[in-house]
Amino acid sequence: MGARSQFNKYVRESAPGLTNVQNSVLSFTALTADDSGMISVVPALTGGLHDITLPSCADAVGCTYTFVMSGTAGQDFDVLGAASEKILGAVSKGDGDNLAASDANDSVGFDANAIIGSRFSVTCISATAGIAWIAHDILDGLAANTAGVNLK
Repeated sequence: MGARSQFNKYVRESAPGLTNVQNSVLSFTALTADDSGMISVVPALTGGLHDITLPSCADAVGCTYTFVMSGTAGQDFDVLGAASEKILGAVSKGDGDNLAASDANDSVGFDANAIIGSRFSVTCISATAGIAWIAHDILDGLAANTAGVNLK
Protein backbone atom coordinates (compact mmCIF):
# COMPACT_ATOMS: atom_id res chain seq x y z
CA MET A 1 0.00 0.00 0.00
CA GLY A 2 1.50 3.39 -1.00
CA ALA A 3 1.92 6.30 1.41
CA ARG A 4 -1.22 8.05 0.10
CA SER A 5 -3.35 4.90 0.50
CA GLN A 6 -2.10 4.34 4.05
CA PHE A 7 -3.04 7.91 4.91
CA ASN A 8 -6.49 7.66 3.31
CA LYS A 9 -7.48 4.60 5.32
CA TYR A 10 -7.63 6.89 8.39
CA VAL A 11 -9.48 9.76 6.71
CA ARG A 12 -13.22 9.74 6.32
CA GLU A 13 -14.46 10.81 2.91
CA SER A 14 -15.93 14.29 2.68
CA ALA A 15 -19.67 14.52 2.83
CA PRO A 16 -21.50 15.96 -0.15
CA GLY A 17 -21.99 19.74 -0.06
CA LEU A 18 -24.93 21.18 1.80
CA THR A 19 -27.71 22.19 -0.57
CA ASN A 20 -29.07 25.73 -0.50
CA VAL A 21 -32.81 26.14 -1.01
CA GLN A 22 -33.45 29.67 -2.25
CA ASN A 23 -35.53 31.99 -0.03
CA SER A 24 -36.20 29.42 2.68
CA VAL A 25 -35.56 28.99 6.36
CA LEU A 26 -33.28 26.02 6.32
CA SER A 27 -32.14 23.84 9.16
CA PHE A 28 -29.95 21.13 7.73
CA THR A 29 -30.24 17.58 9.09
CA ALA A 30 -28.69 17.40 12.56
CA LEU A 31 -25.25 15.82 12.71
CA THR A 32 -24.69 12.50 14.47
CA ALA A 33 -21.62 10.99 16.12
CA ASP A 34 -21.34 8.72 13.06
CA ASP A 35 -20.70 11.87 10.97
CA SER A 36 -17.49 12.60 12.91
CA GLY A 37 -14.61 13.48 10.60
CA MET A 38 -17.00 14.89 8.02
CA ILE A 39 -15.99 17.95 6.01
CA SER A 40 -19.07 19.96 5.05
CA VAL A 41 -18.72 22.25 2.05
CA VAL A 42 -21.06 25.21 2.60
CA PRO A 43 -22.26 26.83 -0.65
CA ALA A 44 -23.23 30.45 -1.20
CA LEU A 45 -26.57 30.84 0.59
CA THR A 46 -29.68 32.84 -0.27
CA GLY A 47 -32.62 33.97 1.84
CA GLY A 48 -33.66 32.75 5.24
CA LEU A 49 -31.79 31.31 8.20
CA HIS A 50 -29.31 28.47 7.77
CA ASP A 51 -28.13 26.24 10.59
CA ILE A 52 -27.12 22.72 11.53
CA THR A 53 -27.12 21.18 15.03
CA LEU A 54 -24.29 19.22 16.61
CA PRO A 55 -25.08 15.87 18.27
CA SER A 56 -25.57 15.66 22.04
CA CYS A 57 -22.22 15.84 23.83
CA ALA A 58 -23.17 12.78 25.87
CA ASP A 59 -22.71 10.69 22.70
CA ALA A 60 -20.02 12.70 20.91
CA VAL A 61 -16.88 13.20 23.05
CA GLY A 62 -13.95 13.16 20.60
CA CYS A 63 -16.08 13.84 17.51
CA THR A 64 -14.88 16.55 15.10
CA TYR A 65 -16.68 18.31 12.23
CA THR A 66 -15.22 20.78 9.72
CA PHE A 67 -17.05 23.44 7.69
CA VAL A 68 -15.59 25.16 4.59
CA MET A 69 -17.13 27.97 2.50
CA SER A 70 -17.17 27.27 -1.25
CA GLY A 71 -18.30 30.79 -2.19
CA THR A 72 -19.30 34.04 -0.48
CA ALA A 73 -21.85 33.05 2.15
CA GLY A 74 -24.52 35.66 1.33
CA GLN A 75 -26.41 34.66 4.51
CA ASP A 76 -25.37 33.59 8.00
CA PHE A 77 -24.70 29.88 8.53
CA ASP A 78 -24.61 28.69 12.15
CA VAL A 79 -23.51 25.44 13.77
CA LEU A 80 -25.54 25.08 16.97
CA GLY A 81 -24.84 23.20 20.17
CA ALA A 82 -27.62 20.75 21.05
CA ALA A 83 -30.00 21.93 23.81
CA SER A 84 -27.98 24.09 26.26
CA GLU A 85 -24.55 22.81 25.18
CA LYS A 86 -21.92 25.52 24.73
CA ILE A 87 -19.10 26.04 22.22
CA LEU A 88 -15.84 27.51 23.52
CA GLY A 89 -13.47 29.45 21.29
CA ALA A 90 -12.13 32.77 20.10
CA VAL A 91 -12.05 34.47 16.73
CA SER A 92 -9.08 36.78 16.26
CA LYS A 93 -9.97 40.41 15.61
CA GLY A 94 -6.73 40.87 13.70
CA ASP A 95 -5.17 43.06 16.39
CA GLY A 96 -4.14 40.22 18.71
CA ASP A 97 -7.03 40.84 21.14
CA ASN A 98 -8.41 37.40 21.99
CA LEU A 99 -10.03 38.34 25.30
CA ALA A 100 -13.09 36.23 24.44
CA ALA A 101 -11.03 33.02 24.45
CA SER A 102 -12.93 31.53 27.39
CA ASP A 103 -16.42 32.58 26.28
CA ALA A 104 -19.10 29.90 26.11
CA ASN A 105 -21.29 30.40 23.03
CA ASP A 106 -24.47 28.90 21.59
CA SER A 107 -23.10 28.72 18.04
CA VAL A 108 -20.15 29.15 15.71
CA GLY A 109 -20.59 29.93 12.06
CA PHE A 110 -20.06 32.03 8.97
CA ASP A 111 -21.34 35.59 8.72
CA ALA A 112 -22.97 36.63 5.45
CA ASN A 113 -19.69 38.17 4.23
CA ALA A 114 -17.57 35.02 4.75
CA ILE A 115 -15.64 34.21 1.58
CA ILE A 116 -14.46 31.11 -0.24
CA GLY A 117 -11.92 29.15 1.78
CA SER A 118 -13.07 30.40 5.19
CA ARG A 119 -13.25 27.40 7.54
CA PHE A 120 -13.53 26.17 11.10
CA SER A 121 -13.76 22.90 12.97
CA VAL A 122 -15.60 21.94 16.16
CA THR A 123 -14.64 19.10 18.48
CA CYS A 124 -16.57 17.70 21.43
CA ILE A 125 -14.24 17.88 24.44
CA SER A 126 -16.59 17.11 27.32
CA ALA A 127 -19.92 15.50 28.18
CA THR A 128 -20.57 18.56 30.40
CA ALA A 129 -23.00 20.92 28.63
CA GLY A 130 -21.30 24.17 29.72
CA ILE A 131 -17.96 23.24 28.11
CA ALA A 132 -19.01 20.60 25.60
CA TRP A 133 -17.46 21.83 22.33
CA ILE A 134 -14.45 23.84 21.18
CA ALA A 135 -14.18 25.76 17.91
CA HIS A 136 -10.68 25.53 16.45
CA ASP A 137 -8.63 25.79 13.25
CA ILE A 138 -10.56 28.95 12.45
CA LEU A 139 -9.52 30.55 9.16
CA ASP A 140 -11.34 33.75 8.28
CA GLY A 141 -10.55 34.59 4.67
CA LEU A 142 -11.27 38.31 5.09
CA ALA A 143 -8.55 40.94 5.50
CA ALA A 144 -7.15 41.14 9.05
CA ASN A 145 -9.03 37.91 9.86
CA THR A 146 -12.16 39.87 10.75
CA ALA A 147 -15.89 39.38 10.49
CA GLY A 148 -16.26 36.24 8.36
CA VAL A 149 -16.47 33.66 11.18
CA ASN A 150 -18.45 34.31 14.36
CA LEU A 151 -19.14 32.90 17.80
CA LYS A 152 -22.54 33.90 19.19
